[in-house]
Amino acid sequence: MHKSLRQEHELLQMQAETLRLKLVVNQVRRQQQARPDLLELASKLPQAGLVWRLANMPRKLKYKLLLGGALLAVIYLRS
Repeated sequence: MHKSLRQEHELLQMQAETLRLKLVVNQVRRQQQARPDLLELASKLPQAGLVWRLANMPRKLKYKLLLGGALLAVIYLRS
């Protein structure tokens, strides 16, 4: 009887370890998906000609930077 209980205990420990590893893998995948891919964002910018036209409209550099940042945020939030 002790032998089967020990085996059952080992099996439960292995199952618990398997579930723990699956949770860790899922957590890592979620973190990787949550990170913005800057190259992907940069590749989307040339596709939107309107973005470039709008970014070139303001005359002062600080307004260009503010508008560019706002447009990048909108593009990022849409994806």
